[in-house]
Amino acid sequence: MTQPLTLDGVANDLDTVKDIMFTLARQYERIDRTVDQVATQQKANTEAISDLTRFMMQLGETMASTQADIRQMQSDVREMQSEVKGLQVENRRILQHIFKDEF
Repeated sequence: MTQPLTLDGVANDLDTVKDIMFTLARQYERIDRTVDQVATQQKANTEAISDLTRFMMQLGETMASTQADIRQMQSDVREMQSEVKGLQVENRRILQHIFKDEF
């Protein structure tokens, strides 16, 4: 059998509904704060990734430039080594001409 509706019963039910609504409101406020925190952290992460990407691109450009400089220096060193070998050959030829009997 169902209980007849009474004023006290309805008032108790309304109090229960009110308590549930306040509990839900507090939970929604916590969820809202959490969402705001996540959004703020996501924005910071996105900016950090963007900064890192820019840094890596600059580093790549610097590395490419450095490699080009190293290749140029290697070419210059090979050229100088070739010149030194030529000078050594010329020096030996001159020394042989001057000191014919000793070579």
